Amino acid sequence: MTTDQIRTRVRELGDWFHNMDLGGVQTAPDHYLGDYPGVKWRRFANAIPYDLSGRTVLDIGCNAGFYSIEMKRRGADRVVGVDSDERYLEQARFAAGIAG
Repeated sequence: MTTDQIRTRVRELGDWFHNMDLGGVQTAPDHYLGDYPGVKWRRFANAIPYDLSGRTVLDIGCNAGFYSIEMKRRGADRVVGVDSDERYLEQARFAAGIAG
């Protein structure tokens, strides 16, 4: 997808609670908590194993999937995100597709 296509889809998916960089497009650049949840993640990322190879991770209340994507980046074999809000799940599916 091009940057313009990503930007268009981000807008179509509505307001984002997680600010994520998707191919150079910020999903919530004006988030009232700043770079959230990135700022929060940086405070506790070292508490999570850097190598999650061979593991399955369950992200309960995944929202747009920020933490799910971080777990996949750490090598988790499988990441399952669940949320009760279908819009957040749509955002998470899209974000995961862009993140690879």
